[in-house]
Amino acid sequence: MSSAIKLFRGEFGHVSILTVANDLVSHAHEEVHIIIWLAGSAGEMTVGGERVRPGPRVAVGVNALQPHRHDFPSGGEGQFLAFYIDPDWIVRRRGNLHAQRVFATSAIPMDAGLNTSAVQLLNSLKDGDAPPHLAAYETKRLIDRILDASDAQRRHAEAPPAGVRDHRVRKAAALMKSRIADRACLDKVARSVGLSRPHFFALFKEQMGLTPNVYWNSMRMAEAARRLRMSEQPLIDIACGLGFSTQGNFSRFFRDHFGVPPNVYRSAARELRQ
Repeated sequence: MSSAIKLFRGEFGHVSILTVANDLVSHAHEEVHIIIWLAGSAGEMTVGGERVRPGPRVAVGVNALQPHRHDFPSGGEGQFLAFYIDPDWIVRRRGNLHAQRVFATSAIPMDAGLNTSAVQLLNSLKDGDAPPHLAAYETKRLIDRILDASDAQRRHAEAPPAGVRDHRVRKAAALMKSRIADRACLDKVARSVGLSRPHFFALFKEQMGLTPNVYWNSMRMAEAARRLRMSEQPLIDIACGLGFSTQGNFSRFFRDHFGVPPNVYRSAARELRQ
């Protein structure tokens, strides 16, 4: 079983404290993602083609729309700080013109100072006694320090890849984003941009770094989270509105991507609004 303990939102995006026991399937986020291990089983993450084990000396960085998964040993359960950071906020704050590709490598070194700061932020968010502006300051300060550690690695890495160049891939991505409530039919998307299915899949993966399936699911996942946060729609209505045939299928989809069931995520979002 897994449960969300706390959510905190700010201009940077949001951070959650998660206790996760089930594996997370390969998925992606539009946000830049940072995972810091806190306690319990760390599991192993696969980010792009890189395997990394979060722990006291290693945080995990995931670029925007970079596919990643998290596997846990049987019976394992881990607690994590998970940051979802708006790439535009990184541009505004740090002048990083390549905010979509912040991390040259997924394994980010954590020193004793960073670990201490992570624990302090954990306690601040869990207790809920810190003023919101102070919690926001501590969160942004920790994000800055982790990005600083990543920047030190980037100085020795290759330049970030160019953005999406093919107009057909851009059109397909926009089409999928506009149709997140539809049942996925990637054959129709391929035809709409004048490509065969095999050519479309190959070109999309080459240009975007992830498959069309993972991209479309990432859009549905983000919209599901938004509806859970912003509305009181029954889960069955959200499920049907996003193209799921049953509420159970939607709940499994959400848990396998977010690490928590949708009703638990909604409860944490309600606490945040109070």
